[in-house]
Amino acid sequence: ADHGRIAALNMAGHKTPHEGSLNMNVLATIGLVSSSFGAWEGVTGGDSAHIRDTGAYRYLRLEFDGDRLAGAQAVGLTDHIGIARGLIQTQMRLGRWKDILMKSPERLAEAYVATSQGIAPV
Repeated sequence: ADHGRIAALNMAGHKTPHEGSLNMNVLATIGLVSSSFGAWEGVTGGDSAHIRDTGAYRYLRLEFDGDRLAGAQAVGLTDHIGIARGLIQTQMRLGRWKDILMKSPERLAEAYVATSQGIAPV
């Protein structure tokens, strides 16, 4: 959809650059959904945090570049897909939430709501 919008604007005389695409992969294998977004392998000098529940086939890994979410991987967790994509694509600064997510990646939704609303972590 973005490519079509950008092409239409450029054809109409409105110079509109393409800012690049976000790497996204979503796969369902025998009912188990796995996804990866952005720099899911990490960035040089970046940090990563993960949680796993092997018995429930769940895994979440977050990749950070400074205080921004640069990439994410999720297996068996579909609740965080849109949130991870939004944070990566907008490059929203997480501030102190990054430290919280390093210890508790499952608080991703809480961090997203708080940072988008300007609410400090508790």
